[in-house]
Amino acid sequence: MEDDRTALMQAMFSALRAGRDLDHAGIRYSRDEMHDLLCAWIPAEIIVMRACAAGPSVVIAAPHVSFDNWTQYFANRVAADLKCGEVIARNFRDDDGGVMPISIGRHIHVNRPTESTRKGGAERQTDRARQVFEQYRVALGRAGRALPLDLLIELHGHRQHTRMEVATYGLTLDEARRCRDAYEKLREATPGLPDIAIEPLDVLQFTARQAKELGSLREENCRRALHIEIPRTCREDERARSAFRPLLADWLSFCVTELAPQS
Repeated sequence: MEDDRTALMQAMFSALRAGRDLDHAGIRYSRDEMHDLLCAWIPAEIIVMRACAAGPSVVIAAPHVSFDNWTQYFANRVAADLKCGEVIARNFRDDDGGVMPISIGRHIHVNRPTESTRKGGAERQTDRARQVFEQYRVALGRAGRALPLDLLIELHGHRQHTRMEVATYGLTLDEARRCRDAYEKLREATPGLPDIAIEPLDVLQFTARQAKELGSLREENCRRALHIEIPRTCREDERARSAFRPLLADWLSFCVTELAPQS
């Protein structure tokens, strides 16, 4: 039965890629019907992996697992190292090259109440995107004990260049400078890992504008935030990934101490 479904799913992916309906085992499926079935068979979910320990409410979140590949790997390990809350969301963004190699009509952004009709497409607010964003907010609150969080750390991935970009909310110039200096000092011990650009010191390509205007990087959700875009070179290469993980954990440990100190 499972093999039959897997074969049908692969046939649906091929039909959708070709832009046509599907005839399979005597049944005809329209493109809308294939979208509906694939969305049901590949469930999208938001999971609280762990709750924050006592102290400041700090949560690490990976809202685009599978689309931003390997972000769950970093979130799991760094959250365990720092004993902070962790939230992941998977399968909301389709056309990820893995589980959903073609669009199945579900490209919801999770950390803001918007969706797109395709990867890289214009964002619009919809009822289902608002529902998903509210589920995400609830999960952040559970992981951090309450909203607003003292510090939200979101992990994302990009494929545009080789530097790590950090969009921020609530940081002063001096705080951003101390965070950047700390990263650069840690990086000296491991040559070949990415440079850092951080707001408000640097001009970024990935500014998290929609999350700041509509989503998770707003005052009702967090007092401060780091929206981290990890380059693919640190995610898809095993040696670089293994070297980058402890650097990221050490740097975020510094950031937590700097930005969410014990009261």
